[in-house]
Amino acid sequence: MDNFTKIGILLPKSQQYPTLDRDFMRGLKLTNPNVKFYIENIGIGADEKLIIEKIQKLNFQEDVSIIIGFFGHYNISEVYNYASKNDILLLAADTGATLPYETPTYKGVYINSYGLTESCYHLGTYLTAKNFQKVVTSTSFYDSGYGMLSAIEYAFKDKPIFAGHYITPFVPRENESAHMDNIINSYEPDAVFAFYSGLYAEENADFVNQNKVTKKYPFYVTPFFINDKILEEYKNEPHELYVVSSWMQNDSDNSNFTDEYKSKYSDSPSIFSTLGYEKGLILKTLLLNAENNLNINSLIEEMSKLNIAGPRGNIEFDKGTNRTLFNHHVYKLNLDSSNNISFNKIETFVNDGHFIKAFTLSTKPEQMGGWQNAYLCH
Repeated sequence: MDNFTKIGILLPKSQQYPTLDRDFMRGLKLTNPNVKFYIENIGIGADEKLIIEKIQKLNFQEDVSIIIGFFGHYNISEVYNYASKNDILLLAADTGATLPYETPTYKGVYINSYGLTESCYHLGTYLTAKNFQKVVTSTSFYDSGYGMLSAIEYAFKDKPIFAGHYITPFVPRENESAHMDNIINSYEPDAVFAFYSGLYAEENADFVNQNKVTKKYPFYVTPFFINDKILEEYKNEPHELYVVSSWMQNDSDNSNFTDEYKSKYSDSPSIFSTLGYEKGLILKTLLLNAENNLNINSLIEEMSKLNIAGPRGNIEFDKGTNRTLFNHHVYKLNLDSSNNISFNKIETFVNDGHFIKAFTLSTKPEQMGGWQNAYLCH
């Protein structure tokens, strides 16, 4: 009989970020937990019935009672409810790209998020405090279907400073670069809030390289906006670019994790690697402290005491929401004399969790659109 604890893993697939699942597992395995993984695919993370079926398979067929999942948002409460009712410890991860309206706290379900919408909210309070009068958004048809815009608007509720929005159509027009330039210029903004991901970030890089709009205004962006094409444009002629995030790859505060990851995999960690690594740290600490007592109540007791160092700061779960709370930061692009790019942390927003709590207690709007698939998975 082996001494390994069985751990279930539920992972989505992504065409935008095809290494999402690999990166997550690399991060998780880097912590060397003494476990055996049972891995199931959950498509694009939008089918709660499929996810529950996979949980049933792991639980009934493989006797797995601890499951780690990278999830989307669509009907996810049904998944949480099922796990909770069946005494399964569910450690959920997500990008935090939507607002968690009406999300109660479920016994035995713990959520660790990258916190994209939280970052956008904190950015909104920051821009307001800087006394900006006009902010314009720039995004893709795809990215606009998530909660980033709503989050920053929430920060602007007492001082509505949005001047206008530019959204790249799903099928861009032949002269899309000129359209983007004309629309943004027409508002004469103090700053542009831009969020693009994957294929659409690549497409956007082509447009801004043509119209040079990023040279005219400070751009505040989410991390998925950044790619090699964009960085080349900023290398040619330095101008203002700021990233808002709870984690950046080259932040000296998390260099130990980055160095360890590079040493093991000869590659830099991604956001997905970080979420996986945090899950590995949680799992390893939990099993060590639980001393093989996998009773759900014992595991919950240990989770309530959890407080460990991770790449984004201390990992612990808020007692009211069972969610992690990490600070968010503004990083400024810096170009040194050798033309090397780095991102320097210039501002930190202390996160007390009130933003997310406001939405877990809020009623979902009657008419709520947006995509169902997990952000970045399509």
